[in-house]
Amino acid sequence: MLDLSIVLPTCNRAALLEKALASIEAQTRCAHEVIVVDGASTDPTQAVLAEAKHDMGERLVVIREEQREGFVRAVNKGFKAARGKYLTWLNDDTRPLSNAIDRAVGQLEAENADVAFVAMFHRSHSARNVAYETWHGGKVYRLCHVRGTLYANFPIGKTSTYQKLDWFDERFYLNAADPDLSLKAWNAGMRIVPAYGAVIDHDEVEDIRRAVDSGRAEEDNEKLFAKWQLPAKNPFYNDFDPARACTLQGYRSENFAKAA
Repeated sequence: MLDLSIVLPTCNRAALLEKALASIEAQTRCAHEVIVVDGASTDPTQAVLAEAKHDMGERLVVIREEQREGFVRAVNKGFKAARGKYLTWLNDDTRPLSNAIDRAVGQLEAENADVAFVAMFHRSHSARNVAYETWHGGKVYRLCHVRGTLYANFPIGKTSTYQKLDWFDERFYLNAADPDLSLKAWNAGMRIVPAYGAVIDHDEVEDIRRAVDSGRAEEDNEKLFAKWQLPAKNPFYNDFDPARACTLQGYRSENFAKAA
């Protein structure tokens, strides 16, 4: 059995995809596969994947959608095809640094059974909702929280945990699926912990695709806050408490109190 499956959704970003695949291969030593879910790209993505297949062989699995169905459904297709003991996803504009994935896998293997995910620090241009920060190579990398509860942007967890939590909620299209998955983990009595020393560079490239998706992103955020009955944002200070990484007051709050 493979140690890890990495799901990588993409659409019409061939140059970024090539860099992401090269970084994964250069930085990852554990037995792994990369499952690229291509949202019907019309640019040179297929040529990039053909060359990567020549180099990676069976480590590369390609799922091609007949038409783009959005980030959430694409990632779920990859999740359900995964063969690894552990599972994560990366964006096509991300690059793991300094053996980040191996570090996170090693940490997860040593964690208690109630840890659902170890959360890899990522390069974020936004300073909002920051739970933890770390520095690497003179740059800051962050983990975020949603109303005081830590969530994982790029989590590594057991494939069985992802399945137990019913993958991504496909009521979302682009945004909100990762905090929602994390909130489901907390609600199931499991924890999320920082993946110390594991950093992911993230370009957050603004292009036509992101511009087209921007309206859907706002809708997704509204759905997330409605689903979990999230409280209004504290306008005065950052209300994340590292000593209590789950303090959410909202949906099934009595269960969150037990998980905190």
